[in-house]
Amino acid sequence: MRKNTSLLWYILTIIILTAGISAAMAHWTEGEGSVTFWISAALCVPFLILSVIAWKWGGKGKMLAAMMFLAFAARLGFGLATVNLLPNYGHPDERREQKGYLFDDAWRRDAEAWAIVEQEDISFKDSLNRDYHNDQYGGLTAMTVWLYKYFSPDARRYTVIMLIGNFFTALGVPFLWKALRGRWGNRVGLIGTWIYTLYPDSLFFAGAPMREPFLNGIVCAAFWALSTYREHKIHSIDVLVACIVCCLPFSSMVSVVLVGITAFWIWAEMLVPRSKKWLWGGIILMVLCILSAVIVALPAFKNWVHYDIFTTENASGWVEKVVGEIGGQFRALFVAVYGLTQPVLPAIAVYPVAPACDLAHGPCTTIYWKVAGIFRAAGWYMLVPFLFYAIFSTLRIKDKREKMLMVVNAIFVVVWLFISSLRAGGDQIDNPRYRVIFLPWLAFMAAWGIDFALKLRDWWLIRWIAIEVIFLGFFTQWYYSRYSGEAIRRYPFWRTVIYICVCSAAVFATGIIEKIRNKKSEIRNNRQGD
Repeated sequence: MRKNTSLLWYILTIIILTAGISAAMAHWTEGEGSVTFWISAALCVPFLILSVIAWKWGGKGKMLAAMMFLAFAARLGFGLATVNLLPNYGHPDERREQKGYLFDDAWRRDAEAWAIVEQEDISFKDSLNRDYHNDQYGGLTAMTVWLYKYFSPDARRYTVIMLIGNFFTALGVPFLWKALRGRWGNRVGLIGTWIYTLYPDSLFFAGAPMREPFLNGIVCAAFWALSTYREHKIHSIDVLVACIVCCLPFSSMVSVVLVGITAFWIWAEMLVPRSKKWLWGGIILMVLCILSAVIVALPAFKNWVHYDIFTTENASGWVEKVVGEIGGQFRALFVAVYGLTQPVLPAIAVYPVAPACDLAHGPCTTIYWKVAGIFRAAGWYMLVPFLFYAIFSTLRIKDKREKMLMVVNAIFVVVWLFISSLRAGGDQIDNPRYRVIFLPWLAFMAAWGIDFALKLRDWWLIRWIAIEVIFLGFFTQWYYSRYSGEAIRRYPFWRTVIYICVCSAAVFATGIIEKIRNKKSEIRNNRQGD
């Protein structure tokens, strides 16, 4: 009787959610509303059934249900709002924005898929083997072609692609929840999963038909498989292989990165504890692999980096000026560091907005991009101090096996952030977009760092937060002085950097002094005990 009651509740919940989601899609999506409703309903039912199964597998509970619901609803809500608000509050001279598209590549990819459906009688098989002009991996465009051909031949309902992607993101929640709670405890699981659920940039890139929402869910499943590898090796390997294969249509680069972190994770957790031979053998092999990859990929990577640096300099006059001052040999390093600050919170906070400024002349943005930019930048800057604290704190872990694993994860996060910044330069879109692909790892490291600090009552976390406040304070003054005329005094860029470095060094010095004092106190107590 109880099972029947639970089944009825599940069915009723699926019906209600399907009706609500489909009605929202029908109201705010292009095309005939009744057709949109039934298309959305046909897609919602199987995905909601999968969501219920994933929720039960993840441990059930109201908290998990709330996170899964918000992970989906917040992204779909933001996407539908963007589609309808961007034409009125975006740039009036941008055709893609007038059609509700956030990103140029999403606009071009969708236009290509629609043109193929309109002009060709393409088969399911041909769509898989075809080379697409606006999608180097082909998976998302092929999916769009299938959607338009078999579900929506009367209108370009690209919001349905967003609907599917948001379901993928939500399905990743129970994987991350179960992985973090099972391996690192309830607090890490709660904090990490909430970060994944509500991280602003993740919501932002779900506001268009993009690959990131799909990849986020897949990467969550891969993270769960790695974190539980010790308990069930064969099952974890099966899930990892499935995740790597599923990533290929969206990004072969992400598949390669998943293979790499899988190898390093297994090496750190299963092989290194056996003997020092595995440690040094792995390090030597790692160095050889990196050198081989550099030799093979260096020409292409150099072209990518040079193009991104060139684009970044052209887009910002002061970046070009700073690069000219420090010399060409430091261009890549500067652009990589500059990329870590993107989106820059002080910059978007003080950036002029229309109609108080002229969009056609000088620095200016629209109200939509102003609000979205502050929202995105605030999310990144809220995450950064916890992330950096966690990365440095891995060296303080006492358990050798856990320390090795966490150091490997910290190195992975650092390398991925650096590659994202270098590959995309100071770009406001591509740089954070690459970064957010591995959001499960960023959420995990930040949550682990918060938990570590709370357990130790560690003031180093406060110091990292203070350093960020110093950075934000000085650069807010610097950016504001650029757009305020003579309202406040403007310091040269390098003087601002020096002020930040000096004040940050003073904050770090308090930690070093505290450590020295504690060490002396420990020695004195030991002598008294003797």
